[in-house]
Amino acid sequence: MKYLKSEWLLKGLVESFFVVGSILLALAVDSWAENRDFAELADQSLGIFEQEILRNRAALEEVSPFHAGIRDLLGQMQSNAQARPELKNVMEGIETPVLLNTAWETALATGALTHIDVQIVSALSLTYSIQERFGLESRAQRPPPTPGANLTETQLQEHVRAAYDYMVSLTRGESELLTVLGEALELIRTHRGTDEPGVSPREATHP
Repeated sequence: MKYLKSEWLLKGLVESFFVVGSILLALAVDSWAENRDFAELADQSLGIFEQEILRNRAALEEVSPFHAGIRDLLGQMQSNAQARPELKNVMEGIETPVLLNTAWETALATGALTHIDVQIVSALSLTYSIQERFGLESRAQRPPPTPGANLTETQLQEHVRAAYDYMVSLTRGESELLTVLGEALELIRTHRGTDEPGVSPREATHP
């Protein structure tokens, strides 16, 4: 009887071991699958950030040389009274690019940021903060339209000066933002392990 009891106890311990082992294995598999899903979500989100940053940088690069030229022209106008009547036409051609922040808003809404490396999240937060500030300042600081022809020389000179100061601020902001966007893009690509825009590490390794 004692032998049967010992045998039953041993059998119970073995069965318990396999049950517990199966549960732990299932939990480990679920955890692995969950971590893999989170890693894929983070990489997909970074790919979206990369595409948006590339788009915003391209938009800035397209207009910044033109804006720099207008800035220099306004600088010359300050010492050239004959050119000042053209101020209205010059300033009417100024347009600031529309910069997207959809990737940041989406990542916040979906919680994807919680699965991205904290250093990259910090860099992205700074990037989009600077981008938002640039957009607000470029709109708020824009000088009012130049009135008609009935201006004194002093009034026209003041308008030229205001326009020049605005273009200096605008081009400086564009240069700063281009640098920040480039740094964020480099950080994302380094983390993803690829230099190709929008390409995941898996695609880069296995074409």
